[in-house]
Amino acid sequence: MKKRITLLSLFFLATATLFSCKKDETSLKARMIGKWTVNKIEVSGNSNQTLNGTFNYTANDYLDFKSNEDDQVELSLTNQRTIGNYTVSLGNDFGMIFPEGTSYCTVSTISGTQLQFTAKIDKTNIVKKYYLTR
Repeated sequence: MKKRITLLSLFFLATATLFSCKKDETSLKARMIGKWTVNKIEVSGNSNQTLNGTFNYTANDYLDFKSNEDDQVELSLTNQRTIGNYTVSLGNDFGMIFPEGTSYCTVSTISGTQLQFTAKIDKTNIVKKYYLTR
């Protein structure tokens, strides 16, 4: 009888261990986390027309969604680094807060190697479409 109870206990312990450590790979945040190379950003809505258009970047330019407790996001473009925060909403929406303002973002494409989203900067007409890869 003791042998059966011990075996049954070990079975439940093993089962609980296997299923309790499941990694979240389906949420938007889980798929966004990590370093992405910025390929280009399409900007529209600036009152200064020279700030509108398509801006291409190199492999050194990146957007890094950190998995730390502060939900930091790091943007590095042409050797200028900016730190902000991000929050993920329901569906395909998230927000980024940088010194230039808050951006309300909607993901149009996300996969293991590609992320595309549109960001509207709060209280402006500025819209940026980001094209990222890993």
